[in-house]
Amino acid sequence: MRVADTIVEILKTEGVPFVAGFPGDDLLPLWDALYECGDIPLIVTRHEQASVFMADGYARSSGEPGVAIVTNGPGRTNALTAILNAFTDSVPLVVLFGHTSLKFLGKGALQEAPYLDLFAPVAKWVFGIPSADRVPEAFRRAFTLARSGRPGPVILEVSEDILTDEIERTPYRRTRRVRFGPDASDVDSALALMRESRRPLVYAGRGALSAGATEELKTLVETYSIPFMTSLMAKGVIPEDHPLCLGLGGYPRALYSTAPAQRYAEEADLVIALGCSFPQLATSNWLPKPAETHVIQVDVDPAELQKNYLADVTVLSDAKLFLQALLHKAPEVLGRWRREEGPTALEGVRVSKARWLDSWKPRLTSDEVPMNPFRVSWELGRLLDRHNTILLHDAGTTRAYISHHYETLFPKGFIGFGNTSAMGWSTPAAMGVKLGHPGKTVVNVIGDGSFGMTGMEIETAARNDIRTVTVIFNNQCLNATRDRQLRRFGKREIGILLGGDYAGLARALGAYGERVERPDDLKTTLDRALSHPGPAVLEVIVKPLEPRP
Repeated sequence: MRVADTIVEILKTEGVPFVAGFPGDDLLPLWDALYECGDIPLIVTRHEQASVFMADGYARSSGEPGVAIVTNGPGRTNALTAILNAFTDSVPLVVLFGHTSLKFLGKGALQEAPYLDLFAPVAKWVFGIPSADRVPEAFRRAFTLARSGRPGPVILEVSEDILTDEIERTPYRRTRRVRFGPDASDVDSALALMRESRRPLVYAGRGALSAGATEELKTLVETYSIPFMTSLMAKGVIPEDHPLCLGLGGYPRALYSTAPAQRYAEEADLVIALGCSFPQLATSNWLPKPAETHVIQVDVDPAELQKNYLADVTVLSDAKLFLQALLHKAPEVLGRWRREEGPTALEGVRVSKARWLDSWKPRLTSDEVPMNPFRVSWELGRLLDRHNTILLHDAGTTRAYISHHYETLFPKGFIGFGNTSAMGWSTPAAMGVKLGHPGKTVVNVIGDGSFGMTGMEIETAARNDIRTVTVIFNNQCLNATRDRQLRRFGKREIGILLGGDYAGLARALGAYGERVERPDDLKTTLDRALSHPGPAVLEVIVKPLEPRP
């Protein structure tokens, strides 16, 4: 069979639900094979970056590799930002690069350049397939690598002449995620530190969410009455209405920490960090760690261990398998040890969260016009069915507005991102989430600056009947940059003011579009957007530069 048909059969076996891409001459045989198959939808985006963003959204929400196909030349370089975005956030992708025929390489063929060298630093593996018979092997390795260890993007380059070659049909079995557990002595060391602790705190990162460690985490915190906080990308790993949940946090303190998480982090004598990389925003520029606080660091990537903070115990392990091993040994080592008596711990968290919420109430219930962005976020949490809604956010201050008070009620009910923070990610990513979870309501919260980067993808959603709701926080400026300018450069505003009719643009692109200017209208307009049979855009006019209490 043709190699192009072989690749499509492999994608079917791997369970790939759709492929996103943009056509080019070198990929036309693969386009033809997808058309002939008919089982895997081909979503043509308006930009190659959006193709990878869409695959990224599916991968974050499902845990399975997303697939994008990208043509040669500028098609590849257009995708670079999206691949970097997935790499720094540990998102499993398999990206296929088209290429000119092998017989023309080295002659200065059209768009010939050392692309794999360019992409190698931002991918787990890059490989130019040298011959048709290597195709099954290459895909087997690619899907295994993308899934296993610390997930990430893998790039395969396949030339046009290889796509049209024929090879013998060979059996291909679906690959699986390869996982590894902890060294037994590291588990013993972790338990010894826990036994001596009086004020432990669990800090769960994306590694815990990626590992599917929800049940083990719940057992740990409930059995031993340990409050827990999460990174932005792990938000919802345990439902956030849990009585021991402190909300969004970081260590020693995150830029977006809730007050309860910040307080408990300051008081902790032991931090159990599960799949956390301690990046810049989660540490407030790497604040010094209190000398008296012990740290247990568990990570699947050895490069993260001891990188930014000295840990007392480091454990190289999948977070789920570590917790299983810990819980297996804990009864004989810890006995009836607990942070405090259960009711006392629960009451302490409840009181701390209630006081924090009270401090926010003026903003959350404000009737200001233009609207207070925190009021909009609060209303979204009240009006959406959070048991059946997956919510995404984009870059900039919009992330702060939505992440604090939107309580996520199931794992991956909130899709966070941020180590690269590519503006515009969430519009196509939401479409990938919806394609992977057609029975869920998918809502994307984005600023007007970010929407300008990928807003044309609303037409992609309309053309392919992908029913997402995009909520644009329109403050008519690049808000995060404006904030820094006003604080640092004598209150001058330089190149940050924006304008536009985004609801009108949405209607022009085939979607439902409506502008919302008053808080009392939020419910009725959201109801109309949710009931629309296709994609919908709500342009919500909000005030800029609303500070956090």
